[in-house]
Amino acid sequence: MNNKASQRVSVEVITALMLLLPLLLLMNCSPREVDETARSGKMTLAFDRNLRDIAITEREMFIRYYPDTRITLMPSASGKSLKHLLAHEVRAALISGKPEAAEDSLFATLQPPLRREPVAHDAIVCIVNRLNPAGKLSLTELAPLFSGKESEAIPLVVADDYRLQSLFASGIGIKIKDLYARVCTTESELIKRVSSDKRAVGVLFRSSLDGTLAEEMAQNRIKVLPLSKDSFSSHPYLPTQQNIFEGLYPLVTTVYYVYYSGDPLAAGFGSWIGGRGQKAIERSSFAPYKPVERTIILKSLDSQQSKAQ
Repeated sequence: MNNKASQRVSVEVITALMLLLPLLLLMNCSPREVDETARSGKMTLAFDRNLRDIAITEREMFIRYYPDTRITLMPSASGKSLKHLLAHEVRAALISGKPEAAEDSLFATLQPPLRREPVAHDAIVCIVNRLNPAGKLSLTELAPLFSGKESEAIPLVVADDYRLQSLFASGIGIKIKDLYARVCTTESELIKRVSSDKRAVGVLFRSSLDGTLAEEMAQNRIKVLPLSKDSFSSHPYLPTQQNIFEGLYPLVTTVYYVYYSGDPLAAGFGSWIGGRGQKAIERSSFAPYKPVERTIILKSLDSQQSKAQ
């Protein structure tokens, strides 16, 4: 083979390799299959809409620590998060408040059974117009008010959230079927209703209120009332994070993480929320379920003395 022919073959080989190079790079960059463990794999998480901040923040932090994980979020209307889980459309759910007795009984009969872990605290709050003269309320006053016995002249509004309504009715000592209030489709509608009527009283989750106020810029038109257990001997408390965590505020609710027993990734994510993830909850509209662990670094006595010299 002469030199010209040899050079021509070399050029053809080099050209072919250059054409193959992008294909090889694409093959190397294609998603690789990841084994299913407590820190890797794919899952979908359903959550009640007022728990959006917890779901988004915890997912982002978990994936940052464990990049082999893919978690898809499914926001749901109240009561539907558990339905998605029971239908096996998702592998875990975040819900507001303890499941009802019938739901708990169903959990025990499933195979594999469902596990329910408390991960945060929220609260149910009462809001009024800034011009409303009321300075506080008690659960003993709310019961007749929201059962229709003393509310002829007071517009009462509640968010369109079944769990909120069920927890609120239970908290003030009445049945949900006896709850007397106008239902607002969205939290924004509820806040607008209260901000435009100085007689109105609205009820919603604290987490929903914080998120909606940030969007509506309505902080100057409404106020949150401190609540007490009764109108005589109990001190009223505002739903601050500290009062919620200590149980001083009378309408505290619990956020639960629910998943199927034996599911490694769902269990791993739940363990994260109940452990390291508590720090993120402490920085949110919610209160952590348990005290956040803190590391205190103490300098040695010798080090302090040497600096003093």
